Order: sequence, then structure tokens, then C-alpha cells
Amino acid sequence: MLRAFTFDRLLLTLFCLAITVAGGLTRIQTDTWWQLRAGKDMWASRSVLLTDIYSHTSFGQPWPNHEWLSEVIFYGLYKLGGFPLLTLSAAALILAGWLVSWSMAQGGARWRFAWMVLALLPASMWWEPRPHAFSLLFIPTTVLLLSSGRWAWLVPVFFVWANCHGGVLLGFVLLAAGLGTQVLLDPGKLRRALIVLGCCAVAATATPLGISFWTEIPASLARIRLYPLDEWQRPKLLDIRVLPFWILAAAFCYGLIRTVATLRRTRPDIATIYACAAVLLPMALSAIRSVGPFLMIATPALTWLFARSEQPAATHTTRRERPLLNLTVAIIAVVSVVVTITRAYRNQVPRLHWSPIPSGALAAFPQCPDNLYNRYDEGGPLLWFVPDRKVFMDGRQDPFPPELVLEHIRMETGEEDFRQVFARHNIRCAYLPSYSATAQRLLRAGWQPLYRDADWLLLRD
Repeated sequence: MLRAFTFDRLLLTLFCLAITVAGGLTRIQTDTWWQLRAGKDMWASRSVLLTDIYSHTSFGQPWPNHEWLSEVIFYGLYKLGGFPLLTLSAAALILAGWLVSWSMAQGGARWRFAWMVLALLPASMWWEPRPHAFSLLFIPTTVLLLSSGRWAWLVPVFFVWANCHGGVLLGFVLLAAGLGTQVLLDPGKLRRALIVLGCCAVAATATPLGISFWTEIPASLARIRLYPLDEWQRPKLLDIRVLPFWILAAAFCYGLIRTVATLRRTRPDIATIYACAAVLLPMALSAIRSVGPFLMIATPALTWLFARSEQPAATHTTRRERPLLNLTVAIIAVVSVVVTITRAYRNQVPRLHWSPIPSGALAAFPQCPDNLYNRYDEGGPLLWFVPDRKVFMDGRQDPFPPELVLEHIRMETGEEDFRQVFARHNIRCAYLPSYSATAQRLLRAGWQPLYRDADWLLLRD
């Protein structure tokens, strides 16, 4: 057993640990809080929430809750093991996705490790515990099933995916690219491809949204594009964190040209992986949150193009492998990761963002009259930590008309006064960061602080 612990296995262990520590120490994102709240309420009511019950601005309006299953799962994990289990479970989903990518790569572990470690930094920028983690598992799984010919498994994957995250629409883009490539190389597969595509479409329709799934999810994506959300911004050329993405994207484009030029001589599985990565590239160039999914497919594709020939097996001797040293390094790395994550969770370090609202502000909320004004970013934490208070807005964004969201953005950038909005919604209380333009205007207008520190303000008229 000791001799079996080769240097290649050590590299795979270190790769898994890097993803685990990065995912395990990722902060709770603002959307996670309203997802937990929705999961808690659905868990209690045994029904799917499809109308807004959390805001006073859109109360009773339809809410196309396409992430309902992941919300219930996340709340169940939280109920079982708190934020540690929730965070580690999301990290496990992401790790599983990258292991699928690893399995699609070509060459030995050293070659795969070199390419994939380069991809981890830009890919890890959006690894928060939220439903997006399910898509980070299902995207490479879909490509693996397409490239390996195990198409029947795509139907249950798409059924679960459609109930966990709206990113399943990306899955249909992958289906079109992968099945189209397979049919192009072998026209005899057309009938089977159409059957699989139809069955996946039926599976995606089997959600609480029904047939409206096909209109609500695209409409939601179109609305998101109207707002200046960080994760939907284009990756910046001068951002050092994104530099490996640009390097890998350039290498992939070179490989794509070579693959297209020799398409008829290219193995169908390799051509399928390249086609799936190719359709993800424009999305990665337009939104930084899509960089990770692209790299999960493009990196295995690159290993097929640039893989070096392996050394003969006879040259890999037990003495050269040094299994005892490999095992020792692995044990030290595992212990280091376990201790780091355990201490971070025990001390609830600020990086985790498990307590986003100061205790003093929470204590002052009973003095705050309805209705409340808050920013888009703070709506989720308020729904979880102040459950008896309806919010002005939160990160669900779907129930809220774009006019209201854009009006809110103009207020927070100082382009529009608060008075008309506050009068229209009978707002008499506000919870805001101290740097908010609206907060400064409220102070100048004579609103009284119920709570104030260097970062936060709770104000009433």
C-alpha cells in the first residue's frame, strides 16, 4: 500500500486540497442568506415558494424560484451542521466538478496538475456556497457524458440541474455543441441525438415553473444584464487574478484552430470537448462568473493538444518514486488544511462573513418603524437575521421590476434623490453602509441614528 502512493497520487491529493481550502474559506455571499431563508420556509411549509413574501415593494408578485431544490438542500445542510457543513458541502460540489475535469484530461498527473493549477486562481473567484456550485458540478459532468457517449445519463442530470439552478440553460448550449459535433462526425447518430435532446428538454420542464421555465429563466438573465453586478462584468485585462485565464484562452484558441483544421481526423470525444469549451468562451469573455466554467472544460481540452509523451513504465522505479516521502508530504498537507479550516470556523474569522450585520444593529431593529429601506446587497442578510422585517429589495431580483432596481441604483450613486421613492413606499427606516450616498442624504435631512458605527447606520425619520 505504501508503494502505491506515487508522486502522481501526491499531486492529485494536493490539487484536491487546494480546491478544498479555497472553497472552504470562501465567504458567504449575500445571496446565500435569502436562499437559506427561502429553504427554511419551504422546509417548514412543505411547498415551493413561487410568490414574493419577503419585500414590501413587490409583496405577492410572482417569483420564478428556479433554485428551489438547492435552497432546500442548503437549509437542510445548515440545519444539520451549521455554516461549516454548508460551506464544505458547496466546496465538495466544486471539487467533484474539478475531479470530473481531471478525468477528462490527457497525460499523467504532472501534466494535468500543471495545466489545472494554472486555471484555479481565476476559476476560484466565484466559489461561494450558493446554487451556482451545482452548475459547477453539472457543467463538466454534461461534457463528460457527451464525449464518452453515455447520453442516457444526461436526462436525470438535467432534471436535477433544472430544479437546482437556472444555469441549466448553459447545459442546453453544451448539448447543442456536443451533440452537433458528434452528428457532424457521424450523421448516423442524428436520431439518437434528437431523442436525447428532447428528453432533456422534457426533464428541464419538470420543475415547479412548468413550461414557463423556458421564458422565465431567459427573462431573468436579461434583467440581470441591466444591472452593474460585479460577477456579470467583463474580465479585465489588467486584473492579475484573471491573467491565467487570458493565457489559457489564447492557448485554447490556438488548439481550437488546429482541431477544426483536422476535424475529420480528430477523435469524436476530443472534438466534443473542444466544441463545448468553444461555446463557453464568448460567455467567459462577457462575464467574469463564466470564466470558471470555461476553464473547467478548456483545460482538459488543452491537455489533449499539448500532452507530452509519457516515459516508459520501466523507468518509474519504486526507489525513484519515494512513496514514504510522498505520503509524508500528503499527510502534512492534509493536517495543515484541516487545522486551517477548523481554526477559521472555530474563530469565525471575518473572511467567512458569517455575521454580516453587527449585533448592535440587530438589537436596535425593534425601534425601527416600517417600512425599511436597504440596498440590494443587504437584503439577503436582513431576511435571515431580521426575519420579521420585510425588505425594500434583495438579491433575488426576479420579483422586482427593473425600473425599481435602476431607481435604487441611481439613488445609491447619488444621481437621484430619495424623497420620491421613500414617499411612494412609505419608508421610515433605513439600514445602510456609512459610505452610502443615500445614508449621507438622510443624515443631512435630519434622520436619527438608532445604531451607528464606522461601517453601518440604522436610521429612522
